[in-house]
Amino acid sequence: MTELESAAKKTKITFKVALLQRGMTQVELSKLLHTTPAQVSRALAGNTTPKDIEIQKVAAEILGIEL
Repeated sequence: MTELESAAKKTKITFKVALLQRGMTQVELSKLLHTTPAQVSRALAGNTTPKDIEIQKVAAEILGIEL
C-alpha cells in the first residue's frame, strides 16, 4: 500500500468513526455541507481534488475532528 493509499484509508476511517459517534449519516452531513451525498462520499473516502479537500475541512469542523 502506498503512502497516499494509506492516508486515504486513514481519512475514511476517521470520518466513518466520527459519523458513527454522532449518529449521523453521510446524507445528513451532505445537507449541512450543501452538496450531494455522492460528493461527500468521494471526499470522505480521501480524494484529493481541491473541492474534496474543502469538503473534508468543513466536514471535520462540523464533526469536531482534526485530520
